This record gives sequence, structure tokens and C-alpha cells, in this order.
Amino acid sequence: MRWRDIGGCNRAPRILWVILALLWSCTQRGNPAPLHPKFTLSMEQLTPLAQTTAKETRVKIQENPIRFLDLLDGILNSDRELFLLVDKKHPLPKEYEPRDLVSLDAYGIRTSRPSLLLRKSAAVALSHMAEEARKEGIELLVSSAYRSFQYQSTVYRRVVQELGQEAADRESAKPGFSQHQLGTAVDFGSISDSFTGTPMELWLRRRAWEFGFSLSYPEGKESETGYRYESWHYRFIGRDASRLEREFFFGSQQRMLEFLHTHWETLEKAHRGSSTNR
Repeated sequence: MRWRDIGGCNRAPRILWVILALLWSCTQRGNPAPLHPKFTLSMEQLTPLAQTTAKETRVKIQENPIRFLDLLDGILNSDRELFLLVDKKHPLPKEYEPRDLVSLDAYGIRTSRPSLLLRKSAAVALSHMAEEARKEGIELLVSSAYRSFQYQSTVYRRVVQELGQEAADRESAKPGFSQHQLGTAVDFGSISDSFTGTPMELWLRRRAWEFGFSLSYPEGKESETGYRYESWHYRFIGRDASRLEREFFFGSQQRMLEFLHTHWETLEKAHRGSSTNR
């Protein structure tokens, strides 16, 4: 029997398609489509994560979630230790030491003393940055890099003796709480306020992010970071993270690292390229 042989039933195929369309629509509402091919996250799932950030960041994520996830894809494919949150509330273990420290002497970087150490990825990026700065007539000078827990203890005691406890805590980290122990933090130039406004400082302010370096303690952000403005203190976080910070966190390394610290496991589980999903 054919459809047209049944009175009024020649409309059945059309009705069937309508029913299927409704069923598909209901399914989509229950399981929203992922925003990005490398993530299982829908906009409905990304929004609660964004709610933990500042308003300006939330707005930016809502405006361009694909770009946001593009940068997170690169970050989640990188070494997580590059993004460890180290501040006054989140210390490193006393025994923590980066596994791939190298001497800057081998990378053509000018230093204030020999045998300063950085993690290899940071040293390579710093070498490229120094080479680019030379093309513009700027010779970068590294005055401090990796510091062990023990060495940071010495630095902190000295600053306390010079400035007193309260003043010291605004500009020197207690041992275990210093980014320098990560092997990715660099102090340039004089390591003092006199560095601000120098040609080297102005060049870094303008170009460092292009090479994956981020100013850790920006001016006017002491309430966020716990430390006063340090124009000389940069941390290597990689190019994707420096772009994420610049485009979505408006130059706040602290807020970006807090976001990653809070949501890393959730993002990793939703990331199709992460080891947990391979």
C-alpha cells in the first residue's frame, strides 16, 4: 500500500520530519553543542567558570569564547608547572626544584653575574627576546633568576634587616612563596625603582608579552598581588598564556593564574587534547 492510497496520509512524511526535528531540538537543548572542536564545553558550561572572574573578563569571554578556548588549548597542551599559582597564599614545597635548569651563560644573555639559572623553555624564550631587543638597540640585563628555597631565605632575611618586616613583606617573598623558586621568574636591570622608565624597562613593557613573559606585579595592583609595583620582575608563562592574560585578563597575571588554578581539572577533563582524554 502506498502513502497516497490512504486518505489524508500523503502528509505523513512531512509530519514524520516535523517529529524528528522536534526530537533533535529537544536533544540539543539537553546536550548543547560544544563551542570548540578541542573542548566538550558548551557556552552553558563555560559561563559558570567565567563567573568566577572579574566582570570585564566575563564580558570578554562571552564576546569571544572561541578565541578564549583557542588560547586555553595551547595552555593545556603545555607544562602545567608554567602556570603554578605562587603567591602569599600558595607556597611551593621546600624541596621543590625545577627539573631542567640551565645556565644563562650558554644562551647569549647578558647577566650581572655568571651562572644564573632558568628552566630551559624560559631561557630559550629569553634568548630570543634578548636578540630581538638588540635589533632595537636595547641590551637586556638579567640580575636575578632561579632562587632555591635556601637562597630565598637569605634574600628575605637581608631585606627584613634593611627595611623591617612590614616593608619587606611588600616587596620580598618569604621562602617557599617566591616565583623565583619556579625557575621561570627574571629580575632585570637594577632591581629597584630606578629601573622604571629606562629604555630597557620601556622596551620590556612594550614587547615582553610577545615572547611569553608577563609582568608579575603591575602598578596599582598591590591589593591583588600582595606586592608593590616591581617594574623589573617578569615571569615566563609562554606565548598562549601571555596572550590570554593580555586579551582576557587585562594584564593581570594574578587573576589569570587564579582562574587556571581554580579550574584546571575541570578544563583538563573537558579538553579533548589532554592526557586524561587520550
